[in-house]
Amino acid sequence: MSNRPEFATNSPATPGSTIPGETVADAITGVLEGLVAKLKEPPRLDVATAYFNVGGFNLLAEALETVGSVRLLLGTEPSEFEVRSTITPLSVREAHRGDPRRDEANAAYLGALAQDRDLVGFGREADAASERLITWLRRGDVEVRRLTRGFLHGKAFILRHDGDAALAGSANLTYAGLARNKELVLGVYHPSTVDRVHEWFEEQWGEAEDFDLADLYEARRVPHNPWHVFLRMLLALYGNDLETDLKTTNELGLSDFQVDGVWRAQRILDRRGGVIVADEVGLGKTFIAGELIRQAAVVRRQKVLVIAPATLRDSTWNPFLREKNIRADVVSYEELVRELEAAGTAASKLQDLDEYAMVVVDEAHNLRNAATQRADAMRELLGGSVGKDLLLLTATPVNNSLQDLQTLVGFISPSDTAFADVGVRSVRQYIGAAMALDPEELSGQHLFELLDAIAVRRTRRFIKTQYPNALINGKPIVFPQAVVQRVDYDLDAVLPGFFGTFAHALGADRDEIGAVRSAGEPDPDVLTMARYVPSRFLLGSAPEEQFQVQNAGLLQSALLKRFESSAIAFTRTVRTMIASQDQFLAALDGGWVLTGDALRSWVASDTDDVDQLVAELDDEARDNAQLAAIYDVAALRAAVESDRALLDRLAAASGTVTAANDPKIDALVERLAEIAHSARQEGIGDEDTRDRRKVLIFTYFADTAQHIHDALRDRIDTDDRLADYRGRLVMATGRDRDERQKAIVGFAPRTAGTAQDEDLFDIAVATDVLSEGVNLQQAGRIINYDLPWNPMRLVQRHGRVDRIGSTHRHIYLACFFPDDELEDLLDLEARLQRKINQAAAAFGTSAILPGVEEVDRVLAETRDQITRLREEEASLFGDEVGAAASSEEFQRRLARAFGSSPVTKRAVENLPWGAGSGIVRDGHGPGIVYCVRIADHPRPQFRYVPLEHADDGHYEPRRLEGKPEIIDRLLACLNHADPRSPDAGAVLPRALHDAILDTWPLVQQAIYDDWMAQVDPAAVEPSIPRAMLDASELIRRHGGIVGERQDALVQRYGQVVDNRIVRDVRGTLRRYEGDAEAGVRALAELADALRLPIPVPVEPLPEIEFDDVRVLCWMAVQGAP
Repeated sequence: MSNRPEFATNSPATPGSTIPGETVADAITGVLEGLVAKLKEPPRLDVATAYFNVGGFNLLAEALETVGSVRLLLGTEPSEFEVRSTITPLSVREAHRGDPRRDEANAAYLGALAQDRDLVGFGREADAASERLITWLRRGDVEVRRLTRGFLHGKAFILRHDGDAALAGSANLTYAGLARNKELVLGVYHPSTVDRVHEWFEEQWGEAEDFDLADLYEARRVPHNPWHVFLRMLLALYGNDLETDLKTTNELGLSDFQVDGVWRAQRILDRRGGVIVADEVGLGKTFIAGELIRQAAVVRRQKVLVIAPATLRDSTWNPFLREKNIRADVVSYEELVRELEAAGTAASKLQDLDEYAMVVVDEAHNLRNAATQRADAMRELLGGSVGKDLLLLTATPVNNSLQDLQTLVGFISPSDTAFADVGVRSVRQYIGAAMALDPEELSGQHLFELLDAIAVRRTRRFIKTQYPNALINGKPIVFPQAVVQRVDYDLDAVLPGFFGTFAHALGADRDEIGAVRSAGEPDPDVLTMARYVPSRFLLGSAPEEQFQVQNAGLLQSALLKRFESSAIAFTRTVRTMIASQDQFLAALDGGWVLTGDALRSWVASDTDDVDQLVAELDDEARDNAQLAAIYDVAALRAAVESDRALLDRLAAASGTVTAANDPKIDALVERLAEIAHSARQEGIGDEDTRDRRKVLIFTYFADTAQHIHDALRDRIDTDDRLADYRGRLVMATGRDRDERQKAIVGFAPRTAGTAQDEDLFDIAVATDVLSEGVNLQQAGRIINYDLPWNPMRLVQRHGRVDRIGSTHRHIYLACFFPDDELEDLLDLEARLQRKINQAAAAFGTSAILPGVEEVDRVLAETRDQITRLREEEASLFGDEVGAAASSEEFQRRLARAFGSSPVTKRAVENLPWGAGSGIVRDGHGPGIVYCVRIADHPRPQFRYVPLEHADDGHYEPRRLEGKPEIIDRLLACLNHADPRSPDAGAVLPRALHDAILDTWPLVQQAIYDDWMAQVDPAAVEPSIPRAMLDASELIRRHGGIVGERQDALVQRYGQVVDNRIVRDVRGTLRRYEGDAEAGVRALAELADALRLPIPVPVEPLPEIEFDDVRVLCWMAVQGAP
């Protein structure tokens, strides 16, 4: 190419031609290189360009680095109103400080320059290109100015030397302008013409302002401020919510964090139609719900239904709503079940169900079992043609297993794809993947995206750190610290040698529940449970009933827990079971075998009262009796008689224990004596001393509560160490509502009663009817008398006293442990639960009883929690300094950082793409967190790459099953990247920086592959159950009778739902088989009853290019030395 070109453009090579293509960059380079080679002194260069980027510089870099001084003039291209006739707005004419449109254009130009910098890329090659540009710009004889008072449309490359030259035209100094766009550039070499071009440039240069282009690119250099990088990650995630006005009234005197909770809950309600308020116990969920109820009932004049445990209905909700002058219907769970059928009549406490616009469920974990009567009633309540906002209140949405959460989410939306917009394309698969993890690995991070979309979840630590000045009624909020205290007792001392006999009786060393059939004689020392599994003795090849087998296992587990609780409770239950065996044998003598569904009803009722269960079984069994002729009567009789004899021996042995010789009661008395002594020593005045000795004693069982109460009444009268408790003992169980309410108010009148109520009691013995919702924070001590088989119950109990308004600095939680026998007890329970699970597996079906799924996981989690309690760790009660549990903490930290420092806000917003830093964190690393943008998709992607040290001192990705491990869980990524403090220093060793550049291609490829896997519509098409497809097809063919609803009904049935709904749909199809129109009408009614929504379509992702996957920012983490 000539080194004096007169014409230049970007022209690709012709396919098949040997003649190479040409570019504007080639033409400019030819001129520069020709002059440099020809002249003794390198020529000077002036450049006028509207746009500039590294790609353009790279095309000319070798030539530019050889020329002499350079002046680079940048300027904004004219906008549309400058290049064609338009009407000039009056606002522009009246502007006294310049043209606002030009100001906007200049601001946009700076943004475009920054965007060009951000799109340089990430990696060694991109870093090298940026550094080469910075070095050239900092050379000393390179000047950069920007024209800000006008627009720059002309582009030119002007050389000053003995023979002047100018190349002018349309090409910017960008990669596209010099190599790709259809540009036109003309070479000018006539001296007079070149002089005119120089004059034009000098005029523009004189009006321009100095501009530090090198500084713009130096911003790419790392490490940056770690706090700023982390905030940049949060800004990418939550920036759209940052400027949203918080339009929430505060008529109930809420604290700031409660107002924020109302705002977030309302946003979720508006979007999802339901929300789980899962703040930790004691943070005022009632007040958050109260404000939402007030807005519905008072502001919008809607009807609201509140469902709560009976205790909370009377002690909390009715007084609260009355005090705040808010109208709402309040019923207990039992009333909901009982009165649902009569709803809307004068005889019912419920109005017509379609009249309710909002349903509030307190202690919503009581709905965790999808097969209970409560859950069925809730589904019927929420059904119908009128949608209802659903507010679920619970501090423990996961009580026994992750299935609990899936059940609660299903009440909000039964659609499996309801949360596809937040990356949860299938709720069932999402929760299933978490349930499939090893219990030791499972944490909140595996459910973060779903919970973040549906729940308000704040912890005490969050309130302490993010609302340090929060007030309630004008007083600062102070949270007590939880202190776990272990109380050991010797279980074997209660009944020496008895546990071994009892464990053998439960079949600890056998694989099946019962383990006897008609073919053999029963082992006299092992319970066959034949009275509860008579189907084992059916003649012929009839299989035993799975339900009976599993129920027998649950009864055995209940016996074990009663035995640990107290010998008294155990003895009473065994004697009840003996009476049941007698009734069964009497019926057998009359030629009948008692069966029945009492066990099924007991499981569905979600109660612990096994004595009531056995009694109801006998009462209704007569109505479900079968002729004995179809059974092996001799073998059945032998098994039941064997069980009766063994139960009699167990009852005789355990019945020898009394309050006087019970070592567990002795341990309790010693602990109470210590509490009374401590209160006298530390109390200031009578009231403070009394509050310090107040103690709640919790047990699972009413029989044990009675035993404790009676034993303590006698010991208090005779033991002077307990003199302060004389006349101040009360029992609060579920048997008498009025008496229970008197006990609550008399125990904590200041927090659960009124100013007129008298302080009557210092010890309250209670079952878990008091573990939910009541305000007992006047007390500061809890004693858990039983082994915490379900540690979440302890969280609920703890919440009764660790609440806003407590004056105690510490909350003491004493837990009883049978020290020497603890492992044996846990092992025995594990074996019983696995047998229950195996009974289901043996039938080739899933478990049909709620609560028996995922046995190994639940046992592992429970055992770990029990072990930590035994070691007196308080982490279960939320006082640990740990990772964030929900997005509220991250959003609050971002808002506080930006609100308190505009400088920080600007610094974070101006961080270049590819910015990063390094931090040191105890218990973390080494590893790298990447925050990634995919084209212009609004939601960033996060990946964490764990690293390990290689032999040569470098880092390499940790490998899982032979492949580099790349973690995509959002919460895990954020917690690893969190520097925790604005003052965290940047630490980035060279080896760690090299690892960043080495691992990014792996991450980029993984993200690209994940994305492209969801581009194909077939890949994201859900697998819809056959019954749903059949229903949809029936409506498509014969649905004209439902009119304009037909299309919507077809869509409502064309989705993935849980198995319970599938069973209902299948049953409806079978019921109306042969009558298409009736079937369509029934399906239309069923769709309303089941609240089937039109499903959210899971759209395939748009196709992308590999380079669309770009690093927004990153954080390298290494562990503390």
